Amino acid sequence: MKLKKKKPAMEYVPMPEKAFKKLIAYLASIKKPLPEKLEPYLDEVMKAAICRVKHDIHKQGDVIGKAYYIVRGFMMAYYLDEAGHEHVLRIYSEGEIVAGNGFMNGSASRYYLKIYDDSFVLEITHAQMETGYRTIEKMDELARLTIASFENKEIEKDEKIRKGGEDSVLHFYLSHRGLLPAGKVIKDAHIASYLHMKISSLTRIRASLIKKGLLLGVK
Repeated sequence: MKLKKKKPAMEYVPMPEKAFKKLIAYLASIKKPLPEKLEPYLDEVMKAAICRVKHDIHKQGDVIGKAYYIVRGFMMAYYLDEAGHEHVLRIYSEGEIVAGNGFMNGSASRYYLKIYDDSFVLEITHAQMETGYRTIEKMDELARLTIASFENKEIEKDEKIRKGGEDSVLHFYLSHRGLLPAGKVIKDAHIASYLHMKISSLTRIRASLIKKGLLLGVK
């Protein structure tokens, strides 16, 4: 009896030009002009991958050796406390770069990084970044500015979350499109953890927003 081959969690595919150009436009929005040799270098070394099975792409305590640009889909950073309870730190969606301090400095990650079914990402390794720093003038400066940019965005998100109530839930669904209907991709328990509220509060507020028509078209 032949055993079925295990389905690969990540399927590597040819780099779509549109997705790559989207990444370059994102980087150009942070620093213009981009370093002269940057675009051909990234085109050479970056890989495109589609998640075929939801899984932890990096585990708590491991060194995160890759950074990701999300073309489509979602990723989630979370950790387990001593009692084994999950706490969600970040939920990432289309157009965001996922690269924590563990990636930048080669230290052990303090969180898990989960990727969801059908998410499409462009990835680069830590070693490839280090090669770029050595061979491409001002690439390291761009990396620092990129990190600063998404750290500022995370602060803005945190400020929205701290408002609580309808403002918090509305902002979340407007900035993470593709999560409705509820439970379609990410569990309510994880969204509630990220928003620092009870699941019952999340479901009640979301139902109210839907009834008011404030989440129409947010799918």
